[in-house]
Amino acid sequence: MPLHPLIVEHLKRLTGFTPELFPWNHHRRNLDEAWHAIQQQAVVKNAQGEELPLRLFCREEHEHTPACHLYGFHDLRRAFATLNAARLTPDQLQAIMQHQDYQTTQKYINMAPSLDGVTARLYVPELPKEETA
Repeated sequence: MPLHPLIVEHLKRLTGFTPELFPWNHHRRNLDEAWHAIQQQAVVKNAQGEELPLRLFCREEHEHTPACHLYGFHDLRRAFATLNAARLTPDQLQAIMQHQDYQTTQKYINMAPSLDGVTARLYVPELPKEETA
């Protein structure tokens, strides 16, 4: 699958490759725990510039646990699909997301109009440019 040039630039910095781009020789649960630990230490700035802990709002009606307020890897996948639905054709989005069922892709396409203009207002940190010798 073609990658965005910024992604390619960052991946070129890796010193070597294995059959897996990012090998993980541990149980999947260890990866989730590491991802959650990073989030529990993370702070974000609100519109007023105040630093706040990163906290996902849980919409479910149940007794909340600490895990309710942490992002999972699938949340990143859903965000990608939602934010790119208006930028790609339905077939392109389905192919990139590798959805077997077109109805799954259609959910993100239907949600996209409600996000028109939202991404332009989001804070996105500047990535430092690597100095060349």
